[in-house]
Amino acid sequence: MGLFVCGMIINILYIIVASRDNMILEAFFSIALFINGGNVIDTKLGLHHYSDEDYKEIFFLESKDSITKNCTRHSKIEDVKKIIYYRPNEDGGEMVTRYKIHNPYPHQDSPQQDTFNSQRGKN
Repeated sequence: MGLFVCGMIINILYIIVASRDNMILEAFFSIALFINGGNVIDTKLGLHHYSDEDYKEIFFLESKDSITKNCTRHSKIEDVKKIIYYRPNEDGGEMVTRYKIHNPYPHQDSPQQDTFNSQRGKN
């Protein structure tokens, strides 16, 4: 019985700590959104802007995950990949976050690339 109660207390403490960590992450997100205003700089030093909801989803991505979002600055849908890596330095090292952003439909702008309509028969 005592082991069961200890297990329940540990589970409750874990839930409290996890919710507190979630509050801390939400606070970090709020600060990042306030400072950056929804802007993201990619690996090619290009500036992209996303809505607050999209920026939140990008902010909470795990490393090596990607998501497709609408860039309001370019009025295009873009793939955003979050890359987190460790960079050693004199102080011991640091975690670095990079965003790789690219167009998921690279050849949609040019009318020459439209092969679907050119191959269809005319009825």
